Amino acid sequence: MQSHLTRRQALQLLAIPATGATALGSLAQGSAYPSKPIKIIVPWTAGGGGDALVRAMAPVLAQRLGQPVIIDNRPGAIGTIGSLAGARSPADGYTLIYGTADSHSIAPHILKPTPYDALKAFTAVAPLGFTPLTVMVHASHPAKTLAEFLQLARQAKEPLTYGSWGQGSSGQIIMEVLKQATGADLLHVPYNSTAPLMQAQLGKQIDCAIIPTLVAEQHVAAGTVRMLAITAPQRMPAYPQVPTLREFGVAIDIGPWLGFLAPARTPADVVTRLHSAIESALGEHQVIESMRKMSMVMTPMAIAAYQQFYEREYARWGSYIRSANIALS
Repeated sequence: MQSHLTRRQALQLLAIPATGATALGSLAQGSAYPSKPIKIIVPWTAGGGGDALVRAMAPVLAQRLGQPVIIDNRPGAIGTIGSLAGARSPADGYTLIYGTADSHSIAPHILKPTPYDALKAFTAVAPLGFTPLTVMVHASHPAKTLAEFLQLARQAKEPLTYGSWGQGSSGQIIMEVLKQATGADLLHVPYNSTAPLMQAQLGKQIDCAIIPTLVAEQHVAAGTVRMLAITAPQRMPAYPQVPTLREFGVAIDIGPWLGFLAPARTPADVVTRLHSAIESALGEHQVIESMRKMSMVMTPMAIAAYQQFYEREYARWGSYIRSANIALS
């Protein structure tokens, strides 16, 4: 049976540049999409919080889309190695990228040379939410509140130290914004992941740490660390006594965002199909439970709203980085 391009499809094809061969394949498939497995590139190591969430979603997405969903972990360089591989993949709907604030709002601003143009190399598909971070100290620390800790930092003869999970991480940037807003002198001590960062805090090798709330939870419950503040729009129900950074005059009310992206120029109808499948998967019990374990706050958005959010977050983190003069080579 012959198939004929509509006038609209023909005009779309004429507008596609040299890379449009992949889009042509998508148009030719029409309603048959997807007709083969879909790959999700996770630019972080297997077993981490984000990886666990994507793996919880994969079987649900496979059911919704009628095709296997394969996880491809490609960690390194603040998430840019895997993200760059995703950007270079065919824009045909068969590659999704698990994106984060670190890999798409921060790394393009601080890595030299810039690995990719985050605004031009990707299209927003569907958001997942954001991960609240907490500023914490060891339970034996004399500071009982963030205000007391900052006062101690301002009075100290030598800078107090704070740890994050890496140079150029969203944790470091938030703490640098806190320093600027409050005038406290703090020295950054970077670790290569949250596990050694947590161990350093438990061992009192640093004065405070900024870390995902998920990582801190069991230690808060055990009484070995004390939460001083969180990055959230309002106080979290699980920790009503812990103030937000905004309550201290710091203009940060959400932590790092998480979401799905696709290579730029992925056809709009394919993005719509993927967005619908992802939103549906987010309503499944095992996915909700995985997000709860990560202390994630869900933020459902339409495609256009998510694209606007993605662009705003790129600009917002960029302004923090320029203000703090953070750069990596």
